[in-house]
Amino acid sequence: MNNAERADAALIALDRYDGGGRHPVEKEEIGEAMIDLIADLKHLARREGVDFDEVLRMAGRHYFEEARGL
Repeated sequence: MNNAERADAALIALDRYDGGGRHPVEKEEIGEAMIDLIADLKHLARREGVDFDEVLRMAGRHYFEEARGL
């Protein structure tokens, strides 16, 4: 999967999360939907005993490598 396909997959997931798949997230609402999703992921991490800060740090590393095309 290339970076454009990853972004498309993320938007599909965000649409599903935000609108239950009933409607696409409007462009001006993407940031707000992302904030809500990240906050809920933090709740999930705490409940499941996952270190969210470590997950976020690793995600940043993955993004950096993918953005560099590695």
